[in-house]
Amino acid sequence: MGTQIDLDAYHTNGFALVRHVFDAATLGDLQQETDALLERASRGGRATEATWKGAWRESAGVGVADAPPATRVDSIHNVQNHSAVFTRALVDPRLTDLAAELIGPNVQLHHTKLHNKPPAVGSPFPMHQDYPYFPHTQHTMIAAIIHLDDATVDNGCICAVAGSHTLGPLEHRRDNSFYLDTDEWPLARARPVEARAGDVLLFSYFTVHGSYVNTSTRPRRILLIQMRSPDDRPTTDQHRSPGQGTMLRGINPNALEI
Repeated sequence: MGTQIDLDAYHTNGFALVRHVFDAATLGDLQQETDALLERASRGGRATEATWKGAWRESAGVGVADAPPATRVDSIHNVQNHSAVFTRALVDPRLTDLAAELIGPNVQLHHTKLHNKPPAVGSPFPMHQDYPYFPHTQHTMIAAIIHLDDATVDNGCICAVAGSHTLGPLEHRRDNSFYLDTDEWPLARARPVEARAGDVLLFSYFTVHGSYVNTSTRPRRILLIQMRSPDDRPTTDQHRSPGQGTMLRGINPNALEI
């Protein structure tokens, strides 16, 4: 039996950090391929800068008052299309067995993305739920964040509001991206989820979360995988991604719907 989730903590808080999921060798492969992919993207002229736009940066509640005016974060979606190293991570039982504890034995891919917050200028993310981007009928959607670096407040770790998943869908502002009112939901309202490289953070798409500015001398690289039960259907035709629907664990019982 591999590492397990503290299910009581998850259901109470809406998130859980699982320690030491990935070993040093696997991490080394992921770190190396992350840097290589970003280098290939830069060399090929691909735009990877993905700081959320919008008026939220003007608020005192998002933690950018003392940050450089031009923060940045690099992001690449659908990483399994770029390297088999990432594909192997998606179907690694150390990850998919954790997901199965939350959504059942059949685990289906929704999408993936890589985030790199560079040292000193890594962009924050305002508080939000993932729900508005891809609402589903049964709300089985979860995120799993594989930490490729140690993550602390100083280098821009994730923060989350314990128990916020019980509130269901919240009204978001839409200003290029979805985010919650920064006066009602400042980053200071959330709990920092500091992690070590190899740890995995799992949370519901109803969990309110954000992340801090990277003001440190270290990068903060993460691989994010969104997963759902194959029985859970989207309510809108949005956020379609290559590879969406790929089974990462178990089977898809809905053979007629594929």
